[in-house]
Amino acid sequence: LKQIGLALHNYHDSHRTFPPGAVWYGVGVAPENGRDALWGTTWVVQVLPFMDQGPLYNNYNMSLPARSANSNTGSSVLRAIIPSLKCPSQTKVDRSRLTQDHDGFSRITYAAAVGSGSALTRSDHNNTRRGMFSAVGQYGAKIRDVEDGTSNTIMLGEIVVGTATSDDKGAWGWCTGSLFAGRNSNGILTPNAQVYDRTPYASNNTSDNDFNRRNNPDDTNAGSGQAARSSHVGGVHFTMADGAVRFISENVDQTTYLNLLSIGDGNVIGEF
Repeated sequence: LKQIGLALHNYHDSHRTFPPGAVWYGVGVAPENGRDALWGTTWVVQVLPFMDQGPLYNNYNMSLPARSANSNTGSSVLRAIIPSLKCPSQTKVDRSRLTQDHDGFSRITYAAAVGSGSALTRSDHNNTRRGMFSAVGQYGAKIRDVEDGTSNTIMLGEIVVGTATSDDKGAWGWCTGSLFAGRNSNGILTPNAQVYDRTPYASNNTSDNDFNRRNNPDDTNAGSGQAARSSHVGGVHFTMADGAVRFISENVDQTTYLNLLSIGDGNVIGEF
């Protein structure tokens, strides 16, 4: 997490902004639909050159969406395994096949924060629930946007991927795979939440319905979102917007946690 945070700050130094959570390749506003065929590059792809992955980045075809030659052959960029993006404590972090067997998206165990709302809800992005990144808003914050203070704002966190190959959690080249949220249509997603995750390609695999692998039927639209989760006892590691890594208890006050996910809600942060 520390290395990824540093890479993101180096990206910001170069571009004067953090990368967008994801980019939609269509015309007009991005849809509140996590299965749209025109979803393209993600924040992970954009930051690859700053993680010593320049050759991988150069092989990504920016003129094509993610579900294309970028993912559907054995040598596709989005099938690449990036060891630094996987927590050693997690196992069975393999590929997510999404809609077809040849969609071989590699998965990781870290994700970027979309804020205290859900992952694809445009109205959440456009109010005080806004976080550091957004897919539907095609947004990455600037440091000056973080009005609540960079030490009080979550930028990155751990996630736990599903064991089923149909599951999209952790698919770093897909629009919602490498993003986590404060809410979904089931409720509020505190660290290691007992609330079920809802993602565009959730597997609904009963073997994943345990403490760290909460799953539910697909939620392709605005109400989707996965929680920050870990295989560690008691909580989850996060990178704050200033680059510091913090371990936050799964028993953190719910309001405090949601405030930490928002970049400009103006609320006073309690102990965490």
